[in-house]
Amino acid sequence: MHGSETIEAPTKVRKVAFARLVNVSPGRVSQMIAAGLPVEADGRIDVARGKLWIQGNVSPTRSAAQAAQGALPFAAVPDAAAERLRLVKEQADHAALKNAALRRELVPAAEVEREWAGVLRQVRAGILAVPSRLRQLLPGLAAAEVEAIDAELRRVLEEMADGK
Repeated sequence: MHGSETIEAPTKVRKVAFARLVNVSPGRVSQMIAAGLPVEADGRIDVARGKLWIQGNVSPTRSAAQAAQGALPFAAVPDAAAERLRLVKEQADHAALKNAALRRELVPAAEVEREWAGVLRQVRAGILAVPSRLRQLLPGLAAAEVEAIDAELRRVLEEMADGK
């Protein structure tokens, strides 16, 4: 090497090196590639083109730690139009849910739970009444047989209550 030569930074780098240059993980670079970050045929990334792509395409939303460290200083400025669009969409979703609730298309969970609890109480009462009904319908059943039926029905109800 001669004294007048200088070492220049590479213009094209592999994904890991690019990740270090822009202060993100290699996995994040893979995500950006999937989203359109330009990559050369040999798999390398042109540093200047990559940084320009990030400026125009990467959301500035990042963790507080990254912001404090100044990570991705070339990230795009928040797009006010996109943020307004997101807010309008959220407001529309909120209004749609509210309207569906007013039309009774959506029912509060507590109300559903109350209704089902009532139905299940009726089912339980009906099942517990089976032995005495059998006693009336089949007078020839022995008391021990009716007690066995009653015990089995109660065992099944207990298992169901325990979630088995």
